[in-house]
Amino acid sequence: MNTVRYTADIPMISTYEPEGTSFMLLDQELARIRLHEVRQVAEEQRLARRLSATSRWRRVAGWATRRAERASSAYVS
Repeated sequence: MNTVRYTADIPMISTYEPEGTSFMLLDQELARIRLHEVRQVAEEQRLARRLSATSRWRRVAGWATRRAERASSAYVS
């Protein structure tokens, strides 16, 4: 582990000490953050697909209802 401390005004990565018991390398931390972002985007896309599917099925149901009404009125008269 690097024990060198810099006294410059610019914060350096070597002075960063993560909280908790697990220490991750910078690459691992960036990969974890990226994976979290990918999962979040996927969840948002699933929600959007669900909403569009709902509206599509409502249109189909309306069309089927109108068709059934037309068909039943044609056979009744």
